[in-house]
Amino acid sequence: MAEGEELIVGRAQSLDHAHEDVYVAIRDAFDAAGRQLEDHARRFRAQVKTHAVPLHGKVVRLFPDYGFVETSDGLEVYFHRNSVSGGAFASLEAGDEVRLVIAEGESDKGAQASTVVRLGKHHLLG
Repeated sequence: MAEGEELIVGRAQSLDHAHEDVYVAIRDAFDAAGRQLEDHARRFRAQVKTHAVPLHGKVVRLFPDYGFVETSDGLEVYFHRNSVSGGAFASLEAGDEVRLVIAEGESDKGAQASTVVRLGKHHLLG
């Protein structure tokens, strides 16, 4: 991004209804813009971005509108039903393996996932 270039955050159609909440949509737009700026800064500094294995864990507890995932390092992460990709919250069960993205600074009560994706039987976890 050279001087005068624009940073644009687009809108992708989603099957779930999480972005119907304006606060979720705004948060995710700022997160996307921040990632684009970080990527630009890495390229500017000529750093090569390595792709880490996505954070994953198992669903340990479910309630009507939220649940908790325990990561492989023992961190317990809260997630809301709107965070589950594809509106698949109702199909989750305790013990299901999931990939998740933690929303940094979202809650002062502990880690909270902004995105939870149920993993199939034949997934790879580097």
